[in-house]
Amino acid sequence: MTEHSSKRWEGLSITGELQMGVYYSGLRHKTFTLRVPVAGDLVAAQELHPGAPFQMIMLEVYRRQLLSLGEIPTEAITTELLLGDLTESDLAIIADADAELEKKLAPPSAATPTGDESNTPSSATATG
Repeated sequence: MTEHSSKRWEGLSITGELQMGVYYSGLRHKTFTLRVPVAGDLVAAQELHPGAPFQMIMLEVYRRQLLSLGEIPTEAITTELLLGDLTESDLAIIADADAELEKKLAPPSAATPTGDESNTPSSATATG
């Protein structure tokens, strides 16, 4: 990963661990870093795979978000590699990491369910 890309995604990525990992070059690679999705990820995925099932589109989006996967060179993290070796349970781990990243980056007001304001003591809101 270049210095530029690591700075670019600083605070906008999450690192996790796959259960099974992806087999590449004689090893199973399990540690991954996923960056926040950008608008172009979904557009590019749909252009690359027109008419593809939703799962294929999402796999392509996640592939684009992967900054690293173990020691696999980034240019070798292809959709074909993931299709052939990423287990459904590991795909779910990546999807959960993506959801966790989006929650982490959500503004506090968006992360708080409506109605929580009522949890403040009445003395703080009532002026009498």
